[in-house]
Amino acid sequence: MRLRRGALVLLVAITGCAAPGSAAPGASQSSTAPVVVGETSYPIGQRPVVAIISGPTLTGSTVSLTSLVGNVVVLNAWASWCDPCRQESPDLAKVAKAFAAAGVRFVGLDEQDITSHAIAFAKQVGADYPHLIDADGTLLVKLAIVPPAAIPSTLVIDRTGHVAARFIGATTAAKLTVVLKQVLAEK
Repeated sequence: MRLRRGALVLLVAITGCAAPGSAAPGASQSSTAPVVVGETSYPIGQRPVVAIISGPTLTGSTVSLTSLVGNVVVLNAWASWCDPCRQESPDLAKVAKAFAAAGVRFVGLDEQDITSHAIAFAKQVGADYPHLIDADGTLLVKLAIVPPAAIPSTLVIDRTGHVAARFIGATTAAKLTVVLKQVLAEK
């Protein structure tokens, strides 16, 4: 029993907000399977197409991923109540600013959050890119490449709308920078 309990504690520690049962209060979980945390890269020609998602943002505008085809896009699923999300968000904001001139567009996907909390947090960390509101988790579910409870998660989408890389769990500025440079170098 002690070993099983220790393994569960380790799983929760590794996956952060991605752990089953760690969603926002009242949020539903569609899977109780453990989430594999880490980076996955997809070679050209074997990249999955990103799902078409769109909707209102925290600032009241509307964003559609299809309108961003032709740009490299970073899509980050997060929530203000998620500790690993809070830890990675300042890095994401810095990378967004550093790569804006290169044509990289960042989009947040705010998961099952209280809008006022999400707005305050995004402002606090300087994440001034658009953030889609996903109050009920339906947009995240459309991204079949991301487990439904896996936040934070980040997708790097190439200029053709295909997923070049996926991060399940928090990422860092260093890791994201390496991937973005590779995808930007693609012709």
